[in-house]
Amino acid sequence: MSGSEIIHLNVGGAVYTTTRSTLCRYPDSMLGAMFRGDIPSRLDLNGHYFIDRDGEIFKYILNFLRSSKLSLPNDFKDYDLLLSEADFYQISPLIELVIQTQDDSSQNKSHTHYLEIIEVRIGTTATMPSKNSRVKTIMIGRKDVILSLPIQLIGEDAIERLDTTNGMDYVELELNSANIRLRLAETLKNSNWELVHSNLSSSSSVKSANGGSLCIEQTYRDRWMLNLPKIKKFVTYM
Repeated sequence: MSGSEIIHLNVGGAVYTTTRSTLCRYPDSMLGAMFRGDIPSRLDLNGHYFIDRDGEIFKYILNFLRSSKLSLPNDFKDYDLLLSEADFYQISPLIELVIQTQDDSSQNKSHTHYLEIIEVRIGTTATMPSKNSRVKTIMIGRKDVILSLPIQLIGEDAIERLDTTNGMDYVELELNSANIRLRLAETLKNSNWELVHSNLSSSSSVKSANGGSLCIEQTYRDRWMLNLPKIKKFVTYM
């Protein structure tokens, strides 16, 4: 049997073409034993060697046999399946790399942070906060993300106030500075945050306590997102 012999391999319905030497790269593996003739093999109706395993995932197995490199797409999630297949084919170096890469992936996933800024204006003329409306601004998000913002925006007592949240990851923080929503927007924009949603809702009612005057409530909701991309990794077996 020549190592340069072309082999057509049907894995679960997916047909691959490679050489015998590639499949025998790791002699102690199941594929190595199969294509040395040490264990029986089956052929499909077209005369291709047949293995009843996952055909889609086999492309990563074959690429590893060709290059000793495990290269996976950024959005790859089927680590358990890949590990199961590597174990079936008994390719020990690949098993080690899949475990290592899975551990690295769990530590290097992209992180997406969100902050929601809610500003409520209540008054007889809600669009004129400096004259006759009350303004309340609340920030909602992860505690560590909020505390990473400039102290002049969140307030010098923010750490003390958030310490009372009993270890909760997501918290609400009332902000007291003037025009804080607009100032926060400028700061977040300059720090690569993206405004993904902005909404204004209004309601009105007649307050008898104010002589039957019309009371207007306007609520601004801004949702900001910061995405920290995952770095693609190539792992090579040495």
